[in-house]
Amino acid sequence: MLKRAIRELTPPILLRAIRKGPKPGILFRGDYASWSEAQKASGGYDQDEIVRRVFDAEMKVKRGEAADERDGVTFDAVQFSLPVMAGLLRAAARQPGAMRVVDFGGAFGGLYRQYKALGVPGKVSWAVVEQRAFTTLGAANFQNDELRFFENLDDALRGPAPDVTLLSSSLQYLPEPHAFLKRVAASGARHVLIDRTPCTTLARDVLTVQTVPPEIYPASYPCWLLSRERLLQALAPQYRLLASFTDGSGAWPSDAASFELAGFILEQA
Repeated sequence: MLKRAIRELTPPILLRAIRKGPKPGILFRGDYASWSEAQKASGGYDQDEIVRRVFDAEMKVKRGEAADERDGVTFDAVQFSLPVMAGLLRAAARQPGAMRVVDFGGAFGGLYRQYKALGVPGKVSWAVVEQRAFTTLGAANFQNDELRFFENLDDALRGPAPDVTLLSSSLQYLPEPHAFLKRVAASGARHVLIDRTPCTTLARDVLTVQTVPPEIYPASYPCWLLSRERLLQALAPQYRLLASFTDGSGAWPSDAASFELAGFILEQA
């Protein structure tokens, strides 16, 4: 299941416009009964082109031609994910040694770079779990003594339990997100940080097809709108909720329910 989950990760560039609020043409359609049914209704995406865009943008940051990169777009200033940084700093304050982070779906380590940009004293051990196209380029161009890349979650989890497991814009693109959360809880991670995840107030999850218009990037892909209640239940009773937040883009429509891009900071109970 874990290897399949890695293969099903959607490239982050598909969310590029979502962070700025609902846009015409970015749609969440349907209420599908199964993942296979949603896949049949999807057109897919060009993985190689997406990886190239994100890699080229991250290399510009490495060469000093840009201050930051998110989802293949470069910026003149670091675009901190402040709630995520707050959760990481909280975890670091409770860890006397090097903080151990497992970043599932972390592309080329952009959140690691943001964390280091804060100038926090002390070392960190940061493991990005991604698709092979990302890990190959990541290991060759961005890996260092603190940042490493893995294709398999089990490999990234070898050794002491993580201080933080980070899930940013990844849960909604997994065939079985609740089974994956159970695996995260079983790993013994001291903190779980979830960011930019579509959540509804419904008691059930909704499986949609997310469509991105050609002017952004032509793609369509299965996407869960997760029940906030069910998401948190999947991590109970091992974790207690410290804080919840949204990305500020407001409510998004779908055929079955409106949702927000939500985040959570959780601590081992």
